[in-house]
Amino acid sequence: GSQQVDTSDRETDVGDGRFRVTNGGGSSNDDNDQKEKDEKTVREALRFFFSPEGSVFREFMLEEIVTVVDASSRDAVFELQKSLGLNNLPVPSFLRALSPELSPEDKRMVEQIRVLIQFLLGDIDRQQVFSGNGASNQRLRELIPVVQEYSPQLRDFGSLLVVRLTEKTISRGLKWATSRGQTA
Repeated sequence: GSQQVDTSDRETDVGDGRFRVTNGGGSSNDDNDQKEKDEKTVREALRFFFSPEGSVFREFMLEEIVTVVDASSRDAVFELQKSLGLNNLPVPSFLRALSPELSPEDKRMVEQIRVLIQFLLGDIDRQQVFSGNGASNQRLRELIPVVQEYSPQLRDFGSLLVVRLTEKTISRGLKWATSRGQTA
């Protein structure tokens, strides 16, 4: 990469290795250029996503996100149950109906969304973003004003997510209730 050696301490004590290697070393002009590129890319992506042309993609993403959030939450419930040693306790059929075990399709979907997230993060290293790397987090924080330009659309999209997740849960509950009514 673009490593630079800081030789400011070299003259005082070269023999003991008193020099530092710094990564990056880019000028603030390079940082500004990158920030402008990031803002332009995010703004164009959001404009497309919320435009009439992006409706098919938006609907696809909505369904995929709902599926993954639903599967992830069910997986989290099972992991919590195991970690608390409650996995051998009987669970009422209604609760099992609302939170069924993950199917192979659910597991595949969760993995696909992980890959999609990596793709959407582009050149931002996913591990750095999620591990709290300051530079990557700062880069993402700088995009907040651009994202806020679309806050009404994002709120609507978030509301749709909640509605679809609720529909999915209610559907499971109704399916359980009707199956109980048929067997009684």
